[in-house]
Amino acid sequence: METKLKLQIENRSGKTAVTYSNFTSPLKIGTPNIQEERMQLVLMMASAGILKGDSFQYEITCESDTKTLMTEQSYTKIFDTGEQGAEKRIEIRLKGNASLFYRPSAVIPFAGSSFDSYTTVRLSRESEFLCSDILAAGRVGMGETFAFSHYRNRICVMVEERPVWLEHCHLQPQQMDLTGMVFMDGYTHQGTLYYYGKEEKQKKLLSYKTAAPVMLAKTSAAAGVCIRVLANTAQDIEEEFARLEEEVGYEA
Repeated sequence: METKLKLQIENRSGKTAVTYSNFTSPLKIGTPNIQEERMQLVLMMASAGILKGDSFQYEITCESDTKTLMTEQSYTKIFDTGEQGAEKRIEIRLKGNASLFYRPSAVIPFAGSSFDSYTTVRLSRESEFLCSDILAAGRVGMGETFAFSHYRNRICVMVEERPVWLEHCHLQPQQMDLTGMVFMDGYTHQGTLYYYGKEEKQKKLLSYKTAAPVMLAKTSAAAGVCIRVLANTAQDIEEEFARLEEEVGYEA
């Protein structure tokens, strides 16, 4: 099934609003609400998860003077797709001083699943952008650790059309020891958070220290900051990312 989502977000009378939306089944969006000047928008899917042959295409544009938090309704389950697989392609554009915090839910690849995701983000120099990604090793509680066929997640962030950060996670359990030190180091969940914005906020992230039961690493990109987390539950990573968002003033 081919599914499309197109969103236009603009400033109307001093408030962030969705001025255009078009989506096809099973995708839909919740009713937007404003908290602390930032519009909160929930992406929902009226199906159990991603199935064989599914193709998702998102096109999201945030105009200047907008502040948006975009989340998802629940964890993304990728069912056994066979060799056909499934894919998602996302295009995000921020204009002027637009601010977008994109916080999708954790992804759970079931045994036999194959999934490819490609995200391209285009920013202006004045934009603020935060995105996070959480991946589980599978249905860990049911013994499906690294039982998927392959998982690919590629994210490219560009500022004024110049690439500043590229993430390419391509996992193939049959060909890699994903439990080893080079990959998951014995953990079952991994998370990546990227932030581009004001210099003082980036410095806060680089100086951040955690007291949580997770493994955390920080690095500067060509522009922006990348933080990686390993843990044994998605909730541990979600809570860590919430604290990191507080460091950059999610409400501001």
